[in-house]
Amino acid sequence: MKPSKFQFLNPYLVEVNFVTNPDFISGKNDDDVEMQNVFNMQVRKSKNENRANVELTLETNAENDQAPFKLKIKVASDFKWEDLSDERVESMLKMNAPALLLGYMRPIVAGLTNSSNFATYNLPFINFKE
Repeated sequence: MKPSKFQFLNPYLVEVNFVTNPDFISGKNDDDVEMQNVFNMQVRKSKNENRANVELTLETNAENDQAPFKLKIKVASDFKWEDLSDERVESMLKMNAPALLLGYMRPIVAGLTNSSNFATYNLPFINFKE
C-alpha cells in the first residue's frame, strides 16, 4: 500500500457549545430520545496551491426543546493533494474530508455527553454522498 495523493493536516476543534436541558427528566426511555443532527460543511480552496480548508459543523437538537441537550460543534482541517483531477478533488473534499472530520468529532461528542448526567451519545455513521 502507498499513501493517498489526498492528505490532511492536523484536524482541530474550532467551536463547541453544549447546553443541557434542565427540564429533561432522565429515565428508562433515554435510549428512545431521537437526536436531531444537522451537518453543514464549508470548503475554502486556495487559489494558488492544491490545498483547501474544510470545516464540518454539527448542530444537535437545535429545534428540539424536549431533548436532553443542545450541541454545536465545529472541527476543521487543511487538506492537500497532488496529481488529482479537479473532479476527483471535488469528490474527495465533499465526501472524504467530512467523513474524516466526523471521526475526530465523534470522541469529543462522546466525551462531552459522557461527562453530563445523560447517556453517552455516540454519533452514528453518516453518508456524505447523499
